[in-house]
Amino acid sequence: MDNSSEITDYTRSWVKEKYQEVQALTKELGAKCDPNQLYERKCKAVEILTEIQDVLTKETFCTVMIAITHLNIGILQVDMQDTEIAKEYFMRCINLLEENKLTPEGILPAISANNQMGIVYAQQNLYQEAKDFLKQAESIYIKFTEDVKLDPVHIITIMGIEEIEGDLCAKNVLEKLHTLTLYYLAQVCRELDDKCNFALYCHRTLSKQLSQSKITQDLDYVEWALNAATISQYFIENDKFPQARHHLAAATCVLEKYSEILKAKNTEESEKIAAEYENFFHRSADVARCWAKYGIALLSTSKERLLKMTEEEDESDVSKDAEVSKDAEVSKDAEVSKDAEVSNEVNKCPHESEATEDPKFIDLEPELEVITSEITDKYLLDFDDAKPVFLNVRKWLNKAKLYYGFENHASDYACIAQDMSQAYKYLAFFEMMDDRQARMHKRRIDILEEVSQGLSPRFYRVICREIWLELAEAYSDILDIKLDRLYTTHQKTDQVVAKIERLARSGIKHHQFYVNSLEMKESNDGVASFSDGELYQALYSYFQIGRLFNKIKTSVLEQKIENMEKGLEAYSFVINYFDKHPDIQDEYKKYDFIQLSKEFVRLLPLTLDRLRQQLN
Repeated sequence: MDNSSEITDYTRSWVKEKYQEVQALTKELGAKCDPNQLYERKCKAVEILTEIQDVLTKETFCTVMIAITHLNIGILQVDMQDTEIAKEYFMRCINLLEENKLTPEGILPAISANNQMGIVYAQQNLYQEAKDFLKQAESIYIKFTEDVKLDPVHIITIMGIEEIEGDLCAKNVLEKLHTLTLYYLAQVCRELDDKCNFALYCHRTLSKQLSQSKITQDLDYVEWALNAATISQYFIENDKFPQARHHLAAATCVLEKYSEILKAKNTEESEKIAAEYENFFHRSADVARCWAKYGIALLSTSKERLLKMTEEEDESDVSKDAEVSKDAEVSKDAEVSKDAEVSNEVNKCPHESEATEDPKFIDLEPELEVITSEITDKYLLDFDDAKPVFLNVRKWLNKAKLYYGFENHASDYACIAQDMSQAYKYLAFFEMMDDRQARMHKRRIDILEEVSQGLSPRFYRVICREIWLELAEAYSDILDIKLDRLYTTHQKTDQVVAKIERLARSGIKHHQFYVNSLEMKESNDGVASFSDGELYQALYSYFQIGRLFNKIKTSVLEQKIENMEKGLEAYSFVINYFDKHPDIQDEYKKYDFIQLSKEFVRLLPLTLDRLRQQLN
């Protein structure tokens, strides 16, 4: 334990006086000083701190006070852009406090110095080094609060100045320092692509901010809500729907609290309040979009889960018919299960159980039930499960459109339209009636066509491409429904045939819009190529064009030949591109559409010859 109390009264009085000079020099720096004056004041503060350091070094029991002096010099050196010298002083502070870091006097400077080292290394893009120091700061805090359980002593108190009560008391400073540790750990984990721990530390940071706000009353409600909603996207990506819903509900709850605060504000500051309302509506729309992503992901994941279950059941039926002994099957299942467990352990995030199983905002939990009750966090099994989720998605997207109107936010409005289309698409999967499925896909088309017609492909090329492909998909989905009904009922009326042709040609048109918007670059040997990012979709669109031409039904022989020729032309494009680019063959030969294109290129000319003979 540091015995700074044993220094002489004269030295203590002198240190207090000098430290107050430093405080005066560094207080309210910035706006009131020009850059030269600001630099001079910092230099003067460093000189005084160095003088304090020299005096304290001659005393016998001043370890913590010397460490605090090093810390302050380091902070000023960072401000003066001399980070290497700053790191030296931070390390001196850390090393001096090795035996005192878990004492009431040593805890605050120890955590602060480790935080500062982490921040400096992060600014230098040395993220692993930054993480090591920040983890040390976290560890010191946990040991002190869980094992030592004493009140910290404020740094200024150690330097002889009376502690300030309220927000800046030592306990609050400790919590603020720990919140800073968690915040920077989150940022560092993001840079290291450690998504699991990124979510963990974001959650912990928000939890700390929430609990601290009860004391300090300084919570940025809008920023907090946006961050909570952002974390939910990590949980959604990892199919952690209970955790995602909890964080989204917390975001909504905090925004509702902020809404009440805005209503109670004095209307005299009209411009300021107008700006705050603008920010509130903006971020409320963003949270609504995050909620919509949650609902769409729940629909999508539930669909994939049901398809996988059906596939596994089919495989199980085949397995039962096979001549394999029961003992061998049990043994095999046990091995597979064991391998899966090993794989899960290997791929498991070190903090996954803590980060993803049940991270809760304890301070808000009683208020969240009314919000979470609006939508399930369980997998969906049928249309009755899916419909309420869809209705909520539609509600949230409509709320988002109130802010993201087409006129001022065309890109965002288009993305919202795409989300709405996806919601209809996944809802159609759960619908058993084919005519209702078709109407849902038609609704997708109406939504996307409206946006597409208002966007200039020249200025919104990427979004237009996405919409063209989704429109082509929607037309193809309706086409498949109509063809299935035709094959089932055998009612091949002129109206049905015309409808099938219109759907096929609409799908072709939008695939053609997409491929026509792409640029092919020629290499030195004259071979034209798509960019890597566009290649798969370009070839797949050509395959779909060929497929759609061959789905058109007509009794007119000339038209049948023309459609087949155009289909063959599209399939041939795929195979010719494949043959001329040996570098993609190993990767692309696994795709079914490549093999199918080869088959059509081989068989269609034979069929065309036969049709031409009939025509002649």
